[in-house]
Amino acid sequence: MDLGHFICPTTGAALRREGSALIGGARPYPILHDIPRFVASDNYAEAFGLQWNKFKRTQLDSATDTTITEDRLRIAFGCDLSELAGKRVLEAGSGAGRFTEILLKHGALVYSFDYSSAVEANFENNGSHDRLTLFQADIRHIPFANDTFDAVVCLGVLQHTPSTLASLTELTRVLKPGGQLVTDHYKWHLGNFTSLYLPWWAVIKRLSPARQIDVTDQLTKIFFPIHWSVRNNRLAQLLLRRVSPINFYYGDFDLPKDTLYEWSRLDTHDRNTDHFKRHVTRRSYQALLEQAKLTDIEVFVGGTGYVGRAIKAVASATNA
Repeated sequence: MDLGHFICPTTGAALRREGSALIGGARPYPILHDIPRFVASDNYAEAFGLQWNKFKRTQLDSATDTTITEDRLRIAFGCDLSELAGKRVLEAGSGAGRFTEILLKHGALVYSFDYSSAVEANFENNGSHDRLTLFQADIRHIPFANDTFDAVVCLGVLQHTPSTLASLTELTRVLKPGGQLVTDHYKWHLGNFTSLYLPWWAVIKRLSPARQIDVTDQLTKIFFPIHWSVRNNRLAQLLLRRVSPINFYYGDFDLPKDTLYEWSRLDTHDRNTDHFKRHVTRRSYQALLEQAKLTDIEVFVGGTGYVGRAIKAVASATNA
């Protein structure tokens, strides 16, 4: 745990540890369960905190004995992950730490945060690593100075924040010039408007977080067996997806039925309880990355929809 580089997200002043808090800024920031907290847990991501603490190990490669997460991360970065060894990497929106685990495996110095209490699940999964600095913070107010990180990764997160552009801009701020930013985002497609996907979400997201997880569990219990019964019938699956509120991954991942069921429980909750939900086209995502002052931009299908890979520009001598 590296506590020597935190700054106050309000004043920008350097923070230092005193007892169970970081002080020197606008207010003390408590360290609870060995995790510095820059925000309270009762925020728009509260449902995600409950989710990741319930499904702590569901998507970890070490738990599924697969390389699903590692493959996704490698494709997003576009390089051998061993190239991250010794580099200071910021992970924004860690959830239970599925990507944290892989970054640590490949030798990165990982600074990982989430807006929700999911940081506690990540700590349980990965907290024993001395190369991990875990904290709870707002993606719009990251408690680090400009140009701190060699690489920044944010997967499965941007569409759930108040503003994709504001999030990208802040992620770029803390990235070193010449450093790589890797993100993904839900993509716009007609299916969003020709199914009950959004109506289900509009109803469920208005429930309390505790009630939401009960409802999505019951929906998975009802709809998963229906999906499973026609799992090899592509037309039936296509039609069923128009009305079903659950995520069903048969054919997408080579996992046993019981594991697929757990993934359905997790992602059915995830898709139906997010406070914010946005979809982008390839062109609009490219434009957002450009507005964040990034260069060498690549946008391609992958991850949660589109993957965006870009570099923070190095200032020229005339502009320095």
